[in-house]
Amino acid sequence: MLGGRLVVISLVVTLACGCTYIPTVDQQDYCYADYAFEAEVKSPKELTLGYYKYEMYIHTVYKGDIKEKLATDTIYGEGPFFSCGPQILNVGTTYLIYAKERDGRVKIANYKEMDSVSDDDIVRMTTKYDCSCKIKFNYAEFRGVPNAPKLPKANENECNVPDEWCYKSGFCQRNDEGRCTWGELGSCN
Repeated sequence: MLGGRLVVISLVVTLACGCTYIPTVDQQDYCYADYAFEAEVKSPKELTLGYYKYEMYIHTVYKGDIKEKLATDTIYGEGPFFSCGPQILNVGTTYLIYAKERDGRVKIANYKEMDSVSDDDIVRMTTKYDCSCKIKFNYAEFRGVPNAPKLPKANENECNVPDEWCYKSGFCQRNDEGRCTWGELGSCN
């Protein structure tokens, strides 16, 4: 009886903590993705287990050869049963999509409506993001841990995220000397 309660409590804690917010900057999402592209949703189709299959018109490709990979312009997203953020896209809406290839399918990793993507966002993504640079957060300080130690000084292949950072406008890029340096471009809104 006690063992059953422990299993239930462990499951609840796992589900509650499984979606804990971890800070990132957009560059990390871009670099994690195999593909980055702008596309309009033609039609969604709900599949078994709450997954969605989307047929799209791909407009602009920013990363990866997605048009060659997707002969049918079909990608997959997680549906409403995924508590960490279902990926339900609207027909007729154009999105900036970061996608990852998994299990032989191209799946949505992250997305945002193009209405919320500025010209600065496109410039930053196409000219500033350097995926060879590692971005480091002080997670203990972010979580409010008392007396959290400071991050060690970044080496030439890293950028420490400053105390005042913005998900949208921050980036890490190599300078003329080959050292990764933090920069900001565009609005934080």
